[in-house]
Amino acid sequence: MALNTRSLNRYLAPALHILFWGLIIISPYLFRNPNTWEGFKPWHYKLIINNSILALLFYLNAYVLYPKVYKTKGFWVYIFTVSTIIIALMLFSKFVDKQLFEDGKNWGKGRRGGDHRGGDIRWMRWYITNILTYVFISGISFSYRVIKDNNKLEKIRKEKENETLKTELTFLRSQVSPHFMFNVLNSLVSLARKKSDLMEPSLIQLSNLMRYMLYESNDERIRLEQEVAYLRSYIDLQMLRFGDDVQIELNISKELEGYEIEPMLLISFVENAFKHGIGMIEEPVIKVFLSVDKLKHWLDFRVENRVAPQEDSKDKSSGIGLINMRRRLELLYKGRYTLETSQKGNIFVSNLKVQLK
Repeated sequence: MALNTRSLNRYLAPALHILFWGLIIISPYLFRNPNTWEGFKPWHYKLIINNSILALLFYLNAYVLYPKVYKTKGFWVYIFTVSTIIIALMLFSKFVDKQLFEDGKNWGKGRRGGDHRGGDIRWMRWYITNILTYVFISGISFSYRVIKDNNKLEKIRKEKENETLKTELTFLRSQVSPHFMFNVLNSLVSLARKKSDLMEPSLIQLSNLMRYMLYESNDERIRLEQEVAYLRSYIDLQMLRFGDDVQIELNISKELEGYEIEPMLLISFVENAFKHGIGMIEEPVIKVFLSVDKLKHWLDFRVENRVAPQEDSKDKSSGIGLINMRRRLELLYKGRYTLETSQKGNIFVSNLKVQLK
């Protein structure tokens, strides 16, 4: 079974660490001159041991001292602890040199009798070089752990942000559903009162719409044709209620294949048109235009409806649908949409343009 991306990343980081330190530790062998190589010399073994000690310091600092001391005890306790461990490792390295290698036994001794100056210089050189190396490795491991923790926190922050956005989008979608159900049920009540033969097919159509709302609308994207079919069904159900009392003009392009859109994104504009374009209005007209620019992949969706004077505003929820729509667009298509609403005389126009790809 193929490993997924998460499993691959889980094993990739340790593998890279092993590869890096493995190459560092065996570097005396890797960088030999094949023409003059005469086998391992004592200094090769010494370098391998010293590199192994550096690897130990790196991970001890990154996974023990940083989280257990720096994070809990503070900076100065951490500095003291790291300094103590560096000194201990340096003494251990010197002890190993004296025990295993012949030249290590001559430290502190001059080449001539009692002259210790050469040995002192040699010792000081070793001390300065090693302490700088150990401090450098400690700094690198500290930086590594800081970067790793920051990346982890950033990942958690993004996951929380994504969850928050999903929750908000779900909430905004859910606000569409009650309004929709309210309008459709009013239509069915009207049919029931008339004992219309259209009651049964209307219920079947409502069942299909509810299936769309409950299941298909949970997807992040759906085919544009599905959203358009949803709009048509909604308009058909509303027309059962209003009949010839309202004039509907649909101008929807037939070339919609290959595009996807956020589910239930367009319905708010049509709901808004029925909500505010029917009632205290003479000869209500609702016009819906939808087309896609095949070259630039922009969806152009426009809804026009006649409205009553401002003082005849129907209820306090007026405009909530469009406010929610703007928020959804900002979350989903930021920088890839324009939404303009305008009113000229008694004609209200909503014009949405969204880049689908």
